[in-house]
Amino acid sequence: MSELLLLSGGIDSIALAAWKRPSLCLTIDYGQAAAKAEIQASAQVCIELGLKHLVLDAAIAGIGSGIMAGHSRSPHSAHSEFWPFRNQYLVTIASMVALQRSCRTVLIGTVVTDQRHKDGSPEFLHHLREAISMQEGGVRLEAPAAELTSEELVRRSKVVPSVLAWSHSCHVSCIACGDCPGCNKHSSVMRDIGLSHGLQ
Repeated sequence: MSELLLLSGGIDSIALAAWKRPSLCLTIDYGQAAAKAEIQASAQVCIELGLKHLVLDAAIAGIGSGIMAGHSRSPHSAHSEFWPFRNQYLVTIASMVALQRSCRTVLIGTVVTDQRHKDGSPEFLHHLREAISMQEGGVRLEAPAAELTSEELVRRSKVVPSVLAWSHSCHVSCIACGDCPGCNKHSSVMRDIGLSHGLQ
């Protein structure tokens, strides 16, 4: 079955690309602060893995919030990176592209620790999957790593260190700030898997 992967250029989606080898990887520039770096990372990973890559401009920076949109913390969430309905928007765009490109499944890199956000919870994934599948076109939404940690996903994927090294996780800049939640997660995961991948 043909699959489209929503590829952000971060550790989780890169590992998923290596594991699932989708027919198409889609990176969306939605106006996020690190868009250029995410696109560059995703493009290079697709070259390394021999995967087809598409970049789509669907910017909504004007209605974004949180540090990924270049703002301070949103009053609607305790998480500084909160951007309302962002994941729902990205999955919707990916589903549109999947239907256009004759891909029957959209893959997203949700991992178990994403449950700290409501749009990373099993309940949200269930309802979003139902909303997409009930519509014309028969597109399916799958989150193959939803019950795995990032470290478990990397090990399961067998992604090689030289490919994973392209990952960009910073929420605020095209050059890693080293202090945002994305950078902190990136450092933690890379440190943990470095023991088994020879990165240290």
